[in-house]
Amino acid sequence: STCTYITTKLAARGYLSRDGFGRFHLGLKTVALAHGALHGLGYRSISEPVLYRLTTETGLSAGIGVRQGTSVLLVDRVEGPDVVEKVMEEGKGKRRTRARVDRDIGRELPFHSTALGKVLLAYLGDTERDQLMDTLEMNPQTQSTIRSKRELRDSLVEVRKHGYALAEEEHHSTVRALAVPIFGPAREVGAALSLNGPPGAPAWEEISDLVGKVQTAAAQISLHLRNGLLSSGF
Repeated sequence: STCTYITTKLAARGYLSRDGFGRFHLGLKTVALAHGALHGLGYRSISEPVLYRLTTETGLSAGIGVRQGTSVLLVDRVEGPDVVEKVMEEGKGKRRTRARVDRDIGRELPFHSTALGKVLLAYLGDTERDQLMDTLEMNPQTQSTIRSKRELRDSLVEVRKHGYALAEEEHHSTVRALAVPIFGPAREVGAALSLNGPPGAPAWEEISDLVGKVQTAAAQISLHLRNGLLSSGF
């Protein structure tokens, strides 16, 4: 009776909906809650022009991820022209691309198989990183996914050494990704910026140039974020 009372109240306020079989589902009001939560993070309002510029310059998709418990939360994303073209062709019954659910903002991603996740792990403090890695499930996403925590730790050393992470078709078999850290006012890393797209995209041919572009973009976001915090009195 208590559950019925609560779910009925939530449905009346739009947080749940009820189908013809009496089953409850998330209501549209939760969309507004999610939008407000993402806006409160502070990244989306300052990152949009940077992400669009990156996709225009590289032809790849760009996104921002933050740590959310034991997962990476995708908080912003701009599709590259290749994805747009594939989606349009898919509507004509031709080429297929990653499912929309795999590209949606708000999607949770694993640490071990994504460039975003590797960066966020690499820049944690030693104790916090060890505690988090103890909880990770190294589920294979593709044949290229890192499958052992020892191998993951070794890769994180390389991320810190070079300042960026790569995911070579480790989460999706047709996607290559590059990510760099976004630094906060105290040089802490609360988010990461990534580019991703087909392994054969022309942008990957000059990896050092691509890394420079992403790092410059991340530095711009870091600067805007820091200035925003300072002007707000934090």
